[in-house]
Amino acid sequence: MKNISLFLLVIFGLIILNSCSLHIGYVKFEKKADEILPTQAIKKYMKEHSKPSIVIKAPNIVSNATQSDPNDYIYNAIEKELFIAGFDVKDRGLFNEVMKKSDNINYKEIKKITGTDLILELVVIDTKVKYTTNRFYSKKGIEKIIKDNELYAYGATIEFKIILIENNEYAGSYSFYYTPCVGENNGCECEIAYKNYHPIKIYPHLSFCNKNKKRPGTEAYEYVTKNAMEEFVRGGVKKMIKEIR
Repeated sequence: MKNISLFLLVIFGLIILNSCSLHIGYVKFEKKADEILPTQAIKKYMKEHSKPSIVIKAPNIVSNATQSDPNDYIYNAIEKELFIAGFDVKDRGLFNEVMKKSDNINYKEIKKITGTDLILELVVIDTKVKYTTNRFYSKKGIEKIIKDNELYAYGATIEFKIILIENNEYAGSYSFYYTPCVGENNGCECEIAYKNYHPIKIYPHLSFCNKNKKRPGTEAYEYVTKNAMEEFVRGGVKKMIKEIR
């Protein structure tokens, strides 16, 4: 009886191995182009002012002083690049306090009170931009198509505009896109689950044989890591500064 049970267990194991096997594959997404649209006004202003003062205006100002903003690390990354480039970076907390208490104050008075020349207003910060594809590549670079399913990974978007504060003058729009799985080394490496030699489900770094099995919800993960986001944001600010000078 034990021999029969062992035999059945081996047969069952072989069936599982034959029905589902993992392979290493690569996925790539096409880089979305940044949109950098400076005005002549900001270019003229930058030529006339070698070290203008600037402040970041966040899209959602946290009203409770004890409540932290999850995007603080992004604001800090932007401020670092502005400082390195020679801008006089003003305290955004103090500026926001003035703005909240000054409903009827005009921009010239705000400039006088805060000593700020430019506002870098963050319009969009999104670290959960989903990119999808039904195409992947084998180690040998052979393209394969997934039928009735898709692979996905997350990127990010940051968009801001500049305002010349004295006259409340629009000075350009700047949008930057972090696309995952581009560049060198064949994009992103991932395990790909096959059942009967047909790919049935793919996740970056996670693979399942069971169609109904969901991504684990108990494990903490980041859509885009803080390190990757900081590098992406600082690179975008560098591009913006180059265009307005």
